Amino acid sequence: MIVAVLIATVVGRPAWSESAAPFQAMFRDRQPFLEAIRREKPVQRPQAQLTGITVPHHLLAADLIARGFWAASASKVDRVILLSPDHFLRTQRPFATSTRSFRTPFGTLRPDLPAVTALLADAELFEESTLFAQEHGIGALLPFVAHFFPRAAIVPIAISVQATRAEWEQAIPRLLPLIGARTLIVQSTDFSHYLPLQTALQRDQETLNILSANSVDQVAGLRQSDHLDSKGAQYIQMRLQSLIGASGPIVIASRNSHQYSRIEATTTSYIVQLFSAKPDELAGLQYPDQKVVYFGGDVLLGRYLTPPLLDDDARRAILSEVRRVTGGGPLIVNLEGVALDEPPPGLPFDLHVMPSGLATPMLKAMNVVAASLANNHSFDLGEVGLEETVAALQKVGIKPIRHGEIADLGAFRLLALNFISKRQISGFPTVEDGDLAKICQRESRPPLVAFVHWGREYSRQAGDAEYDAASQLLDCGVAAIIGAHSHKAGAGVESVRGGAQQITFSLGNFLFDQNGTVATGAILELRVFEQGTFATRFIPIPNLYDLGHNKLFERVRSPGGEQTSSERNKAD
Repeated sequence: MIVAVLIATVVGRPAWSESAAPFQAMFRDRQPFLEAIRREKPVQRPQAQLTGITVPHHLLAADLIARGFWAASASKVDRVILLSPDHFLRTQRPFATSTRSFRTPFGTLRPDLPAVTALLADAELFEESTLFAQEHGIGALLPFVAHFFPRAAIVPIAISVQATRAEWEQAIPRLLPLIGARTLIVQSTDFSHYLPLQTALQRDQETLNILSANSVDQVAGLRQSDHLDSKGAQYIQMRLQSLIGASGPIVIASRNSHQYSRIEATTTSYIVQLFSAKPDELAGLQYPDQKVVYFGGDVLLGRYLTPPLLDDDARRAILSEVRRVTGGGPLIVNLEGVALDEPPPGLPFDLHVMPSGLATPMLKAMNVVAASLANNHSFDLGEVGLEETVAALQKVGIKPIRHGEIADLGAFRLLALNFISKRQISGFPTVEDGDLAKICQRESRPPLVAFVHWGREYSRQAGDAEYDAASQLLDCGVAAIIGAHSHKAGAGVESVRGGAQQITFSLGNFLFDQNGTVATGAILELRVFEQGTFATRFIPIPNLYDLGHNKLFERVRSPGGEQTSSERNKAD
């Protein structure tokens, strides 16, 4: 807010009157806006249809404002609901709005009079106000609205910083009828304020963990302005998006004013969020100031999966589904078993053994860059089998991560841990009493993420033992825990201890020979930003084992089904 106030002071206080004349432009020079829009113009125009965005209102971060609007630029929009804090405490009601137009450097934006009038009908909640002439939470965004959606009518809403959760809830049924298929909710919010850089990054990560968990209850518990300048705007945005069936928030930027000004003593932070009813369209959103990696759960590329993986059509169907979610991005999985060049015949069914010639090409085709071997099956053939698996992965450029190892993956460090014991096998690698204390003594740069094998099979929720382990890992500096082993995907991301840590209990099965009647799966998107903060997105996926077998059976049942895919390709 400091920078925006300084800009407003330099530009001068805009003139306005009590009449119905349009509010004058708060910022009259279009060049700074055009420059920010030009800098953030994507190589390929986004195709996603968005229902909401969250952007800063400090023009210091004008490029991030442009990033959010570019992400929404393919959306068909005829109404913009603009949520802003009332920075200068001008409204006498919980919410203020206006029936007046707004002049911008890109033309005049008209109000959506029926929508605004409907809000003003609730005089206890909403008042007509002239505060918008000086409110930079609105004024800084209007040029972007006018540039990207010049024909859209606007519903400006300033939210009192003193409004209560009960009042936010009262506003939701008033706003919900205003949201149609061509409505975009634009939330104008800056995040941590006035804090030293390191404290700001800590508060921002707490906020990001809560956003990743999509928890409105925890948003209501954040501190204003240590975490953000309008809890009300964030809460209302998330509640409305949930009610219309949209996914999010999906964070595509996390940055601090220090990256612009180099000032560390007192800073402001910025987070850009997207909401969409079609989140599958967002896999391709990539930016140079971040690294995006995907995590998949249990993988066993053998046994009953062998027939579909040997069939060209079935294998392509599986790969297509994976790429639909990841966009071909790097993937990390929990490899549940032993990869051998020549598996010996007659091995017991409960031993997880995969032919390297089948497993490693499939892993590479999915762009697997690292595989955790910290589980209860990578030691099925003892140390010799584990070493051969490590060699097979290294041969094709996949990083194997053993139990207890911390791998440096550039944007973050990854700790692999197995909590599931097989005490009948001598030397089996698992967490024993006192092991976590030893891990705490190891130095590792943040962010530190743990990929763990834990919990009860076929459970979707963490138990007391898992929460106790997570607490110990948090004290060791582990900011996020990603789980596997249960064969069922958990409910999503959970934020614990006030946002200090996030836990994804289980990703279930990624590619494993169990059908959808017993197993489910999910992929976790991890987006690590240049400053070291990160956000995650939990993405349910269909059962890939069923997908491959169904594709295989379709061919077998079709006329001429006895012909293999490779034979058909040759015939073509």
